[in-house]
Amino acid sequence: MLNSLANPPNFTETTDVIVIGTGFAGLMAAIKLAQSGVSVKILDKRSSCGGNSIISDGVLVATGSSIQKKSGINDSAECLLEDMLIAGHSNQVELASIVAEQASDICEWLEKDLQVAFRQRVDQFGGHKVARSLTPIKALGTTIIHPMLEHLKSFGIIPQVRSQVIALSQDETGRINGVKVIPFKKNKHDKPIDNQPAQWIKARKAVILATGGFSADIDFRQQLDPRLDSTISCTNIKYTTAECMQAAIAVGADTVDMEHIQLAPFTSPDEKGYGVSAQFSSYTVFPYGLLINPVTGKRFVNEMADRKSRVDAMLALAQPCIGIADDVGIGLSGQPIDKCLKRKVVNKFSNLQELAAAYDIPERSLQRSIERYNTFIRIKQDKDFQKPILASALPLNPPYYAVRLWPKAHYTMGGLRINSRAQVMHESGHAIRGLYAAGEVTSGVHGISRLSTTAITECLVFGRIAGQQAAMEIV
Repeated sequence: MLNSLANPPNFTETTDVIVIGTGFAGLMAAIKLAQSGVSVKILDKRSSCGGNSIISDGVLVATGSSIQKKSGINDSAECLLEDMLIAGHSNQVELASIVAEQASDICEWLEKDLQVAFRQRVDQFGGHKVARSLTPIKALGTTIIHPMLEHLKSFGIIPQVRSQVIALSQDETGRINGVKVIPFKKNKHDKPIDNQPAQWIKARKAVILATGGFSADIDFRQQLDPRLDSTISCTNIKYTTAECMQAAIAVGADTVDMEHIQLAPFTSPDEKGYGVSAQFSSYTVFPYGLLINPVTGKRFVNEMADRKSRVDAMLALAQPCIGIADDVGIGLSGQPIDKCLKRKVVNKFSNLQELAAAYDIPERSLQRSIERYNTFIRIKQDKDFQKPILASALPLNPPYYAVRLWPKAHYTMGGLRINSRAQVMHESGHAIRGLYAAGEVTSGVHGISRLSTTAITECLVFGRIAGQQAAMEIV
């Protein structure tokens, strides 16, 4: 929404910078703003802070970390960038380079300034040439979000929740100078109550959008990809919707790759949302186990390929595949599976006969597939799908653990076009003055397929940049 000189908004509150969103990107931007001495107001439509960030496992990518060095792993920003570009296909190289180059510094900041403790191991996920992903000790996004909120509190800044931004305002020069906010209240059916009184808040310097993607916005995502109707589940919280992105589009913001919505290969149809089995799939099945087509009893994909490659192969099956691992893989992954077993999303079998019967897999074919895969483990070479065999991997033996896997909407690759200063770009090619964005609401860093574990790093890198640049805005 544009304000006009004839009918300007009636601002009831003024601050230097408004940050919308309290995930990794928004809180990082707010921290940099607070450190710069400018006044900042943080808004979130939910009743609590953290967005999708708080339900993540907190895993991020960093090159040259102390843990990597202790493990004897040679890595570099250039190597990470190469992996990002291979997975993404159409990344904006300048933006991807910034993330790769600043990843190590972000990790160091988390450890030193926020006292975030990481496990003393690095993990290799799909699409990465080497192990470079770091996991907080508790493997929870809260281990990063909570220290960020406490850090902001030390500056006297507490986010304002239940506040939904539905429009942006501009002054006579086209500069973004405020937001329209309505109370985010729901009825007994968990639907937003319409016709709530609106408030206009003025931003002297800038507005920063850090509102995440729109994976849970079924109507909007289906306009972009008709396949993603209500039958396709989502890993995100239900408030992951597009209204702030649409508000930016309404003032001329350019978008890129909107039709590309990434599905997750690590999710199970036997539980809602992200679930508890995702860590079993990501940390155990993919690196140390195998994926089986239940119709043929055979492998069908490189379990450590990039996400899009795995998802495409899964969808081609037209039904859930079966992920299989063993006790050794679980031990090597460092991930307990008690919750998975308790909720019966992962099941334990004493032998392959039981497993095959449970999932209606041809038993003899499954037996041959396991034997062939074990041969590849022994020789450290996958001759069928070129999966990188980790040095610590061992042949699979009973008992076996299995999970049904089927993709869910996970990450929206498309979003607002930004430049290297995190400024939102106008569709005519110039930066929109006073409007910045960071995180999943933007696009360009990852191309059309995000490399696993790069999202949190990107949010923190560009959240920091957005905060730094917005603080320097000259009014």
